[in-house]
Amino acid sequence: MLGGPLPFLLLLLLLLVPGGAAQAFPRDLVARSTVGLAGERGGAGGGERGLGGPAGCHRVPPVPAATAAYPRFGGLRGDNVTAQLGLDFQHMLRLNGTLFLAARDHIYAFDLGQDKGTLYPERHLTWETRDRENCAMRGRLQDECHNYIRVLVPRDAGSLLACGTNAFSPLCRTYQVSSLAQEGEEVSGQARCPFDAKQSIVALFVDGSLYSATVADFQASDAVIYRSLSPGRPPLRTLKYSSRWLQEPHFVQALPYGPYVYFFFREVAVELSALGKVAVARVARVCRNDQGGSPRVLERRWTSFLKVRLQCAVPGDAIFYFDVLEAVTPPRALHGRPAVLALFGTQPNRHGGGDAGTRAGATRHCHRSIPGSAVCAFYLADMERAFEGPFAEPRGTAGTWTPVPEDRVPRPRPGCCAGMGPAAGIVTSRDFPDETLAFAKEHPLLHGAVAPAGGRPLFTRTGTRLTQLAVDTGAGPRGNQTVLFLGAEDGRVLKVLAAARHPGAGRGHPSGTRAPGDSREPGDSGDAGSETLLLEEISLYDPGRCRGPRGASRVLGLELHLPGRELYVAFAGCLVRLPLSRCARHGACRRSCLAARDPYCVWLPPGGCVPFSEDLPSGFEQDVEGSPGIAGTCQDAPAAGDGDGDRDLAHGVRQAGPGATATVPVPVLVGCVLGAFALGALAAGLLAACCRRPAAPKGPPEPPAAPRPPAQPPAPRLYPPLPPQGGAGGLRGPPELPTPEATPQPPAKTPRERAAEPRRGQAARLGTPGCPEPPGPGPPPKAPLEELLQRLHGTGGSGWPATPPGRRLLRQPGAAGHPGLRAPPGPPRRGSPAAGRAPRQPPAAPAAAGAETLAGGATGETPRRGPGAHPHALAGRPGGAALGPPAPRPGALPLHEAPRAAQAPAGAGDPRAALSPRRGHGDLPGPGPPLLRRAGGPEPSLSSRPGRQGPRFPSSVP
Repeated sequence: MLGGPLPFLLLLLLLLVPGGAAQAFPRDLVARSTVGLAGERGGAGGGERGLGGPAGCHRVPPVPAATAAYPRFGGLRGDNVTAQLGLDFQHMLRLNGTLFLAARDHIYAFDLGQDKGTLYPERHLTWETRDRENCAMRGRLQDECHNYIRVLVPRDAGSLLACGTNAFSPLCRTYQVSSLAQEGEEVSGQARCPFDAKQSIVALFVDGSLYSATVADFQASDAVIYRSLSPGRPPLRTLKYSSRWLQEPHFVQALPYGPYVYFFFREVAVELSALGKVAVARVARVCRNDQGGSPRVLERRWTSFLKVRLQCAVPGDAIFYFDVLEAVTPPRALHGRPAVLALFGTQPNRHGGGDAGTRAGATRHCHRSIPGSAVCAFYLADMERAFEGPFAEPRGTAGTWTPVPEDRVPRPRPGCCAGMGPAAGIVTSRDFPDETLAFAKEHPLLHGAVAPAGGRPLFTRTGTRLTQLAVDTGAGPRGNQTVLFLGAEDGRVLKVLAAARHPGAGRGHPSGTRAPGDSREPGDSGDAGSETLLLEEISLYDPGRCRGPRGASRVLGLELHLPGRELYVAFAGCLVRLPLSRCARHGACRRSCLAARDPYCVWLPPGGCVPFSEDLPSGFEQDVEGSPGIAGTCQDAPAAGDGDGDRDLAHGVRQAGPGATATVPVPVLVGCVLGAFALGALAAGLLAACCRRPAAPKGPPEPPAAPRPPAQPPAPRLYPPLPPQGGAGGLRGPPELPTPEATPQPPAKTPRERAAEPRRGQAARLGTPGCPEPPGPGPPPKAPLEELLQRLHGTGGSGWPATPPGRRLLRQPGAAGHPGLRAPPGPPRRGSPAAGRAPRQPPAAPAAAGAETLAGGATGETPRRGPGAHPHALAGRPGGAALGPPAPRPGALPLHEAPRAAQAPAGAGDPRAALSPRRGHGDLPGPGPPLLRRAGGPEPSLSSRPGRQGPRFPSSVP
């Protein structure tokens, strides 16, 4: 009884076990406050969220006075070219209290201590190209033949290195920091600056050498990581045109750390080439003291170049990867350990244009796939550990990349720095064995990946694509809060409070095993996203004041100035200065100020909600952790531009609705309902199984009732009917014998035969006066057995002719051994008087209508068997007409004849032989009409089948 529902109940119980459910994808956080989004309800985060244009392209919302009042810079006064083409931002650098901004044909220097209400450069330089004519001859447009300054890095404390495209002929110059005056001569910018402004470039000076990563040719086919301008050291570069080293890279960041220089970039994965052009995030490193290889192997090439994948993914049954690296921060202290924070996006869809990672507002990025972004943190110690992992190489015909066995790795290990660690005995990289150098040349990729801190992203966002990242890891009065500033494609800036580390709250990897390079400590929380808050969502892009090319709303740069508590946001056509907090929005409402949970705002009783600074007096309040009972319940009028029209916010901070803390999650409620149903069904099944009565013993099965035969086809009989004698007054045939249990069904009749039978029966009834009405359809009445035997084998005048010698009667199979049949008296044997006696002649006058003459001369009424039945006269009655050979009847078994000389089988004279079946040579090969002959007449010769000579059988009577 429980076999059916029991597996279903067990499955329900397994689904309700805690931890059995798959982890859900993190939902987008709702902004606690929105600034400058016209038409949106503050704090709701609804309205025009995400992408609203066709094909996923974003639509820029209008900007109200709240953000339009922030200071902006879009070009020099009187600069007609900039006013016509826009600023065309390229790069930002903050150095010694000055913010340098590199753009098209200009470098601007902003004093970070200037008045908060203005944003204008205190000095600038103009560097225009002198090769515009040659640029036009190369097939470029006039608007492209400018000097886009892509590189701006400090060379030392007093000088800057600036490199520009110079109308597709890159050049580099050195300028003084204080006056922006040129120093020294120009040098070639090849491999130090790209030819096209859309191509990526990262560069920095380390130990007096310039490390740059870009493309080294006009066609952008030779990607290179290059070290140059090194006094006393030859330039080094990566292997040329090698897809194992670099394949269509887009460089994002370059950072020095320890004895290495790290390069962060994304590229087309060579190990995933079977899946198409799949972009993955990488981190590569080279040694600072690398001198190149020997003259035989890797001469003037990096001997320490290695790269490994950066993995930022949402764990679960199906891991969701964010592979497109967008931005990387410099090393920061995260939870007391050095780490970098990186911004990732989803895979691009290259339909409709070039790489989605092409720089900076030059093209609109509407050809991407489903947008989504995530922020992941990576400990630098995990990166160093990943570089000690196994190498990867392709194997087999399919080219599957597998780890290289450790016994095949030469010593000293490829990728290590000369004079350190395993290569402590090596003086310079030129002294490495050729085996080590050859292995390093063919195996730059490492197997595995660097896992993020905590095992999952710090923050995720779907529906829009984030492009830039800036982080403050020392926010708040105690300096223990981490705030993320994220720039988006649609011109918004998100302010996010990352989850703080809670001691003892860490948990293992969702799969139970640690990913490669995952070195989480017990204090690292695996569910960091549960405490992350989206504090503010700010719209800054103003199309009327920020001229630029198509897609100019994309945020291209973020630069934090913590002493001034401000953030500089760069678009293609303008630069905007944004304060880190808007504490005045909360007014004089203490609860609203505390419920905002903004680490940059504190409640000071004399002055209300004010920005935090080191010079504030003691006694201020702040609630970043979110204590229970603190909610924005003030009903003061909102500040101008807040957009709080529905009164569900207290000065931009969402209030907790009544009963919000008493709600039950829907999954818990559904689980309780299913659990109650499963337990109830299980209890009912067990109760029914225990209280079930024993089943009563069943008696012998009753024989099935005989089905009513159809009206049209008459039931088959053992003996064929005789034709009627002498017209309408002829006698009807005798009642048929009892049908055995296994009587076979008659063969199907043709439509012509079925149509003819009712007509024949109707004619017989009309021509026979005084005949009673035949009964309805159904089985014929059964006569007593003795009467039937008398009809068959009566003494004196039998109703049937005697079986002639040489014949035997065959009965249908299935009647053998019938318990109700008794042996009738046998026919006369050869030589007896009865054998030679001729059959009687029928009388001249027919019997009375409806009467049947029996073997003793008596008459009796015999009901008709059904419609269409023929009346017969019995053969052998005195005075009856002589009968000829009867017509064949469908469904009757044929009688075969053997030669007269054949000997009769044993028991041929026994009447039981006519009722018992015979097998072997006496069986018939197929159905056919029965053959009867009159006694004393000639015996026809029969064969088993026409056209084939069959065996001849002995007759039943000698």
